[in-house]
Amino acid sequence: MDKYTLKTAFKKSFLGIVWRIEADTANNILAIETRDEATGNPSFSVFDYTTGTSLVHERPYGDRNWALAGTFDRKLIVRAFGQNSPDSAGIACIDATTGELLWEQFNYMLVGIDDRQLTVRHRNFASGYEQYIDVHTGNLTQADQPTDKPAGLDIVLPQRHIGNVPALLANYEIHGDIFCCPIGSKQVWAFHEVTHQKYRVRLVISNGLNVLSDEVVLTNLAHMIPELFFAIDRQLFLVSDNKREIVSYLV
Repeated sequence: MDKYTLKTAFKKSFLGIVWRIEADTANNILAIETRDEATGNPSFSVFDYTTGTSLVHERPYGDRNWALAGTFDRKLIVRAFGQNSPDSAGIACIDATTGELLWEQFNYMLVGIDDRQLTVRHRNFASGYEQYIDVHTGNLTQADQPTDKPAGLDIVLPQRHIGNVPALLANYEIHGDIFCCPIGSKQVWAFHEVTHQKYRVRLVISNGLNVLSDEVVLTNLAHMIPELFFAIDRQLFLVSDNKREIVSYLV
């Protein structure tokens, strides 16, 4: 079988360090929380992962206590954790297409993100007494019954290979664990190699016992990285070692 080269779908670069990633696969978007290296303050970005088109790029919101909590219906939900008192807790909603702040709520702490609403608890209570906030308005609402909202694609994380090194990988200088996952009819393998006292990550694409492609996708790593990639449909996503770039490959 002929070998082929992995196609780069896009690269996205950031000034801050990539801290957290959330996917809204029903709407083909990735939401990224980055952190300023000096202050720790967050910024939030959104892009269409099928095209690489940026919708929002590193929009700042809040101080270092704020973090990306999730995505819902093309909206970002961000939350703050009170350090020493519940007065610091809060929830905010940002439009994932425009970056516009839609609403803020400082009387409640986020408990969970449900079908069409947020489960919250008033900041005066340590547990129990859960209420609900309409994600579109930021106002309290009654509990809704689940709806048949559009289902998105699954996010696939590679699994650690258990057992002996597969025969098709026998000629590689593998350092540490091997990770793998199926993508369509193909299998993706990922592992570290050592070169000049540095680490690098190699991807191997196979079909049965045939190696279709092998490429070094990350180089000059000071340390081994625990999460080599994740996949949505036929796209792989990797975060570079300096955590300032996301690269996507089509398999």
